[in-house]
Amino acid sequence: MSDSKPFIRLYHLPQSFPCGPQSSCCGPVGQSDEELRSCMMELESGFPGLKVDTVDVSGKLSLDRDLPAVRLIRTFGPSACPIFVFDNQVVSMGPPPMPTLIAALPARIGSDGASTNQPASGAAGQTG
Repeated sequence: MSDSKPFIRLYHLPQSFPCGPQSSCCGPVGQSDEELRSCMMELESGFPGLKVDTVDVSGKLSLDRDLPAVRLIRTFGPSACPIFVFDNQVVSMGPPPMPTLIAALPARIGSDGASTNQPASGAAGQTG
């Protein structure tokens, strides 16, 4: 018998400064460690027992595991990050308002923690 907890994958691009940290031409690209920690804490406190698995998209991705995120990154580039995936379905892409994302998840996560495999109405950010 499996005792696996439901989990959401959080695909992110580590924050970098393409033109240098003090450049005035462009800002940072990607998510900071603080942003990631904040997202993880809000999700885990909003859904006790939910595990948040972070995946760095600058590394090698697996088409078996990461196909929903790979499709979005190929289409929109790194601006699609962060990407939230539950049960192999995109819940949100781009920086979401966390209250909206948290409100969208119960439609995807059943009361017993199992996936309902149905699209959530009012999903956060852009949905796939």
